[in-house]
Amino acid sequence: MTVRRGALVAAAVAAVVYLPSLGNRFALDDEMIVERNPAAHTVAGALAAFDQPYWPPEHGAGLYRPLVVLSFAVDWQLSGGSATWLHAVNVAWHAAATALLVPVLAVYVGPGAALAGGVLFAVHPVHVEAVANLVGRAEAMAAAFLFAALLLARAVRRRRAAGRSALALEGALLVAVALALLSKEHAAVAVALLALDDLATRTKGDPGLPWRTYAATAVLTAAWFIARRAVEGDISFASVAPTFFGLGTAGRLATMLPAVFVLLRLMVWPFDLSPDYHPRVIERLEHFTLEGAAGAVVLVAFVLLAFALWRRNRAVSAGLLLAGLAWLPTANLLFPTGVVVAERTLYLASAGIALVAAEGLRALSLRVGVARAVAVVLVVSAVFGAKTTAAIPVWRSNRDLVLRDLLAHPESYRVHQAAARVLERLGRRRAALAEYGVSAELYPLEVPNLIEAAKAAADAGDVRLARRFLADAERPGWAKPLTEWGRAYVELHAESRGAFLDEARRRAASAPRDASAARILAGAFLALGSPDSARAVWPAFLTHGGDPFLGWLYRSSTFIAVGMPDSARGALDSAAARAPRDPAARADLGMIRVLIAGPPTPYRPLH
Repeated sequence: MTVRRGALVAAAVAAVVYLPSLGNRFALDDEMIVERNPAAHTVAGALAAFDQPYWPPEHGAGLYRPLVVLSFAVDWQLSGGSATWLHAVNVAWHAAATALLVPVLAVYVGPGAALAGGVLFAVHPVHVEAVANLVGRAEAMAAAFLFAALLLARAVRRRRAAGRSALALEGALLVAVALALLSKEHAAVAVALLALDDLATRTKGDPGLPWRTYAATAVLTAAWFIARRAVEGDISFASVAPTFFGLGTAGRLATMLPAVFVLLRLMVWPFDLSPDYHPRVIERLEHFTLEGAAGAVVLVAFVLLAFALWRRNRAVSAGLLLAGLAWLPTANLLFPTGVVVAERTLYLASAGIALVAAEGLRALSLRVGVARAVAVVLVVSAVFGAKTTAAIPVWRSNRDLVLRDLLAHPESYRVHQAAARVLERLGRRRAALAEYGVSAELYPLEVPNLIEAAKAAADAGDVRLARRFLADAERPGWAKPLTEWGRAYVELHAESRGAFLDEARRRAASAPRDASAARILAGAFLALGSPDSARAVWPAFLTHGGDPFLGWLYRSSTFIAVGMPDSARGALDSAAARAPRDPAARADLGMIRVLIAGPPTPYRPLH
C-alpha cells in the first residue's frame, strides 16, 4: 500500500458513504446562505460581495467566508441551483480533505495505518452535519486547505534539506493558508498547526520550516483579522449563543466544562447526534458543579498527557494537540462564540483523533498481527459508516430535522420553536402557540423567541397570551428595541388601538429624539391607516434633533411600507451618507437595500 493509493481509497470511501446526501435539499442555514442569497447565485455577485459579511446583511450575523460563498455561486451557475449538484460538491470537498489527510498521517504512522486513519475520518458520524448540510462546506474547505499547507510545509523542508530554493513552495503554502482563512475562522490556528507538525516530524538534518515562513503566516493571519473586522466589525463576536445570555466568564466556564464529556462522546462514541446543543440539551449553568470540576480535570489531563507523550509517542501527542488546537476557537473557554457545541465545528479536530486512532491500530497490528488489526478497522468503519448513512437523511429538510429532534431531544427549546414555525406556516396556529409555550417554558431567557411567540399569539387573536410572552421578555437592558417593537405589534392587534396610538403620541412628544418612540408612532399610524401621518413622523424627529442616520434610515423603511421605492432609495442614500462606522449600521443599511430591491408589498392597514 502506497500513500497515494491509500489517499485514493480513503477518498473513495468518503464519497461512497455520503452518496445518500445527494437526495438532501436545503435545511437550516442553507436557506439564508445559499437558497435565498443573491450573492451565492452568480460568480459576479459573489465577487462583488467579497467585501461583505458571510451572512446576508438583513440577518446582521456577520462572519467572513467569501470563498465559500464563491464556491456556492460557481455551483449555482453551473447547475441552475440544483440541490443535488450542490450536495455532490460538498461530498467532493469531504473526499478531497480525506485524501489530503492520509499523507499528513503517513509521516507519523506509515501508509497502512494512515489509510486506516483516513477511512475512519471518512466515515466518522460526527462529520454528517458538515457534509450533509450545505453550509458545512466551510469546514471541509478550510480543513482541505490546511492539510495542503502542512504537506507544502514538509516539501519546503525537504527542499531546504537538499540545499535548494523553496521560495515557490513557501508562496504556495501562504496561498493555501489564505484560502483556508477565507473559508472558515478555524484557519486562524494555521501558524500553530504548522509549528506542531514541523516539530513533531522533524528528523536529524531537517532544517525545519524557515522563520520567514512563520512570520509571513502570522502577518497573513493578522491581515485577515484586520480585513474581517473591516467587513463585519465585531458582529459575530457580539452574537453569542443564547445559552450565554447574561452569563459572565464564570458562568460560561461553568457551562462549558461539563460539555467536555459531550465532546469526548462525540469523538469516540458518536451514536447520539444532534443538530442542536442549545438549552436544555446542554444545560446553562451559573455556578460550578462537580461535573464541571471533573470536566476541568479531564481537560488538564488531556493537555498533560499530550505533552508527556511527546518523547515516547510523538503520533499520539501530536494527534491530541491537533484536536485541542482545532477545537480551541469554538471552545468558549477564552471568549464566547455563537455556538456551545456544534458537530460541524469538530471536523478539523477529528483529524487529530484520526491520528491517535491510526497510531493505536499500528500498535495493535504489531501485537496481534496485521490481519486482525485490519479486521478491527473494517468492523469499526462498517459500524461508523452505517450510522453516518442513517444520519444523512435527517438533514434532508427542515421538516425532517424537526421531526427527528422532537423525538430525540424533546428537552430542547429550539426544536419546539422550530416546530412552532412549521405549524404556523401550515396554518395550525393553536398548535404553534402550544409549541411556543413549551419553548418559552424550557428556556425563558431568549428574548427574540419570546417576541416571536408574542407576534404569533397576536396574529392568532390571543392578545392576553401575547402580553404574557411580552411580560416574560421584559428584562432590563436586554434587547430593548425588540421588546418595544413586540409591544407595539401586540397592542396594535388589540382592541385598544386608539389608546395605543395616544400612548405612542405621548411618548414621542415626551422624548422627541428617541428613535424607538418615533418608530413605534410611525408604525401605529401605518397600522391604523394613516400613511401621510406616518411619513410626517420623521421630519419632526429630525427637526427635534434626532439621530440623522436613524431618521433617514427609518424614513426609508416607512417609504417602503407605503409603496414609494424611489423615495425610499433617496432616503437610504441620505442615511448612508450619515452612517456611523460600525457593523450594526452596515447591517441596517443592507437590510433596507434588500427590502427596496425585493418585490413590492401591498400596503394593508389593520382593520
